[in-house]
Amino acid sequence: MIEKLLQDCLLGFRATSILDVGPGYSNYSRIAARVTGATHITYLDCDQKVLDWQTSQSEQNNYNAEVNYTMLGSSELVKLNNSFDIILCQEVLEHLAEADEVLTTLAKHLSVNSRIVITVPTQVSERWLKLLNRKYMHDEPHGHVREFDEAVLRDVLKKAGLQPLVFIPTQPHYFIAHTWLFGTRMQAEGSTGRIRTGGFRGAVFGFLLRYSKKLFVLTGHKWWGRLLPRNYFIVAAKLDHESIS
Repeated sequence: MIEKLLQDCLLGFRATSILDVGPGYSNYSRIAARVTGATHITYLDCDQKVLDWQTSQSEQNNYNAEVNYTMLGSSELVKLNNSFDIILCQEVLEHLAEADEVLTTLAKHLSVNSRIVITVPTQVSERWLKLLNRKYMHDEPHGHVREFDEAVLRDVLKKAGLQPLVFIPTQPHYFIAHTWLFGTRMQAEGSTGRIRTGGFRGAVFGFLLRYSKKLFVLTGHKWWGRLLPRNYFIVAAKLDHESIS
């Protein structure tokens, strides 16, 4: 659903450069590049395997890729020299103790008339998973260390000098699938989200992920997103720029 939201919300927006912060094994940067016409993508991550994979995928799709191995702290981000038309920050802020400072620093690297796209887990879904499994993200390398409800997240955006243009609760299929994943004590990498557990549990997880998504899309994913919100999806701009919505 994030893919569809990304396409819909960036449709008609033109860009040249994209910064993808903590991309994991996602295709979000290439979706954004295809929709906006961007040709250059910079990746920041603390996992060299992720950076190598993203570089390979981007070059296969004829995008210029640049990588930066970093621990994603605000002091490291200050070293960035460039500004970007689009910054992608998917499933990153919840991993950072200094999320406020990181977002403020990222905002300084937005070019004129630029956009930053953010997703974070909702507080209610995080607490639900912790209720199911007390060891959820406990002592997990690069695991979740921050929680955000809507009020807190809007305040963080404001302090970073950002105005939300789109603010949507979404990903109900992940709410369902993650309930199974963590309720049955499956293993997943904290930094990338890659599933480590296979077998019966892994097969059920895949089934829930695929078919609950199809169900929610057919029956109104926006309504389901409000009922079972796993993530917030935000598109924001600097406070002095006009809305695209």
